[in-house]
Amino acid sequence: MVAVFLVMVVGALGVVWALNTGSEVLALAEPDHEVTAQLSEPIGRDLTFLVVGSDSREGIEDLTFFGPAGGERGDVIMLVRLDAASGGARILSVPRDLWVEIPGHGEDKINAAFAYGGPSLMVQTIRENLGIDVNHYVEVDFVGFIEMVNELGGIEMTFAHPARDLKSGLNVGAGPQILDGEQALAYARSRSYEEHQGERWVSIDASDLGRANRQQQVVRAILSKLKSPASIAEAGEIAGSMAENMTVDGRLAASSIGSLAWDFRGVLTGGIEGQTLPVNGDTVRGASVVRADEPEASATIEGFLTGIMSIDQGPLRVQVLNGNGVNGAAGDMSDRLADAGYEIAGIGNADERDYSVTTVLVPQGSHAGEEIIGQLGFGVVRYGAVDNGYDAVVIVGADAS
Repeated sequence: MVAVFLVMVVGALGVVWALNTGSEVLALAEPDHEVTAQLSEPIGRDLTFLVVGSDSREGIEDLTFFGPAGGERGDVIMLVRLDAASGGARILSVPRDLWVEIPGHGEDKINAAFAYGGPSLMVQTIRENLGIDVNHYVEVDFVGFIEMVNELGGIEMTFAHPARDLKSGLNVGAGPQILDGEQALAYARSRSYEEHQGERWVSIDASDLGRANRQQQVVRAILSKLKSPASIAEAGEIAGSMAENMTVDGRLAASSIGSLAWDFRGVLTGGIEGQTLPVNGDTVRGASVVRADEPEASATIEGFLTGIMSIDQGPLRVQVLNGNGVNGAAGDMSDRLADAGYEIAGIGNADERDYSVTTVLVPQGSHAGEEIIGQLGFGVVRYGAVDNGYDAVVIVGADAS
């Protein structure tokens, strides 16, 4: 999932290294020349990548949390738009259960396009159903993703509550956690996500949409980790190792990436906007599917292509948790935030009650944390897992008078 950003990272950290050896990095990736015929030539300098996480089980010895499914499907489908003007990126997640017309195969879930005709048919299906021209293709399978994250030494994410998914194998505690490759994959794949709140396990965002939100959080966490390797040499080693675990279109594999890395170095310093295609649930022939929710879906696609993705969705939705053990602390904080114009979407207790500093938990790339801290005048911002129903979780610490 992160492979498409590799070259920008390396360019930002060591432009000389990228210019001299950048063309050699993608040569380490497996090229797919067949998909190149379906790719569109870019108009201007903006680029759109189709990033697919394949659910291939090849190379996985323990299938306890994967199942014995044969073949390959698009387990993760993301469109990534690199904006030359800002040097930044936008992500549009496409639910894998989206009901579409697959050329030559009739109606089916969009991830079936990968099984029917591989990357070429997936690109064609995206173009004909969503109206988005794809310029480059990047693919990573389960084993490749695990090895990528492990190469980085894991990724850091913060959890307001202990979390698990009995199907994907996720099992993490509350607070800052370092996820290795297997746990990062379990989080990204989770569709039965649960949090331990109070005395029981509560299902949270246990859907394809919640899953897409978690995948975007993982991408941002990986980018955050990639910002500061110890040296340019280490950046090169990481880039090379990650490239070996991905498949790219033949045109990208043969290209020199130095100038591309420099053009889009803003991916590291700026926020990455991420949205999921708006959909509605439906049932077809007894199977659960989703359909594009119009006109919101078309507006989201237009925003993804033009860069105007932000839609006024009203006040920020905030969950407030008591983290200092003082009776009424969460209620008092909720009243204060409500008076400031925030929507209080939930109140409760944190699993730990010894927070010395009020902590505002937000997804990577969100600016809501800084806004809330600015309003309060105290506290710290941490990035991590946030229920899709909230924009931020405020954990009240001892510094809240």
